[in-house]
Amino acid sequence: MTMVIDRRESLSCEEFARDYMFGSRPVVIGGALRRWRALERWTPEFFKREFGAMTFRIESKEHGQANYETEGGRQFTMNEFIDLVAQSTDENPAPYFRNRVLRHEFPSLLADIQPLPPYVEPNWLPERFALKRVGQVLNRGSEIELYIGGRGGAFPVLHYDGAGTHAFLMQIYGRKKFIVYPPDQEPFLYPSPSRVNFSLINDVERPDLVRFPLFAKAVPITFILEPGELVFVPSHWWHTTKMLTPSITLSINTVNRSNWQELIKFVARNRSSHIAAAASRIYLTGAGAWRSCRDWGSAGWRRT
Repeated sequence: MTMVIDRRESLSCEEFARDYMFGSRPVVIGGALRRWRALERWTPEFFKREFGAMTFRIESKEHGQANYETEGGRQFTMNEFIDLVAQSTDENPAPYFRNRVLRHEFPSLLADIQPLPPYVEPNWLPERFALKRVGQVLNRGSEIELYIGGRGGAFPVLHYDGAGTHAFLMQIYGRKKFIVYPPDQEPFLYPSPSRVNFSLINDVERPDLVRFPLFAKAVPITFILEPGELVFVPSHWWHTTKMLTPSITLSINTVNRSNWQELIKFVARNRSSHIAAAASRIYLTGAGAWRSCRDWGSAGWRRT
């Protein structure tokens, strides 16, 4: 059995909310980034030219291979890193520069990604919350993150995004392969006992079926994200990626009424005691209720 992802052009926000966000279905949306300068400017050569002297560390586990676990890491300049991206192959992929907060590391580039796609609103992650720890976790989750890698590089783990968030991934340059599993496939995906949204299977293309025999029953959705396209990965959908060419991607995570209950379950499950879990449920239920009424109204429609 093969599952296929929906691909839509000129998708209205109402259709997106009804059919995908509240329907918990992934979708690739074309044309959502057409006004972005980033599509014209951001290439590996652009980052080498504009940020060549920038230095950063990449851990060895981010070597661009799903199964790479060597300890350690090293410093790179952007010049050195982009040269490795250009030379990257399936057999010897470049390290993966991933989950870098754009606002912190490349603030001058924020103007190149405006306006943000309307599908990412409303987003409750960046708002203020009465509980400081909750606010810190959710606010960090709201950051726009940058990923740069080379051919053959892969995200290091099959996972779903923490705190029950939706994920929007926007392809700026190059081609990226996505492998996605719906939540009902979770019994075959071997969630880690210590980190429930990470799978113990760290290479879905070459799985160890002796160790993970049930994975043979898992049925993925596989597709390629092209430059200018956005993919919506709903809350609790498992996914990983592999780069088919040098690649530049952005991600944004969101929560709102459509996935707030998933966030509550995730947060409560990760608290240290039953009392703390119950307190989290009570607080977050109230915090979500008034935001839902604010954004959608008591009758259930979206306020604009």
